[in-house]
Amino acid sequence: MLRALVSRAREWIAVDDPEDRIEGSGEPIMSPKNRRSPEAQRVLRESREVEERHERRDEP
Repeated sequence: MLRALVSRAREWIAVDDPEDRIEGSGEPIMSPKNRRSPEAQRVLRESREVEERHERRDEP
C-alpha cells in the first residue's frame, strides 16, 4: 500500500520529458477574442471602407 502511494506521488509530481513535448511554431499565442478568420477580417475592412465613403459624401 505504501509503495502504491509513493508511486502515485511520483507520477503526480513528475516533470514531462522534454523529448516528448510538442514543438510549437514560435509564434505568440493570441487571445481568442483578438483572433479573427481571414473572412472576418475582409468583412471588417469592407465595412470600414463603406463607412468612410459615406462620411466623405456627407462632408460639406
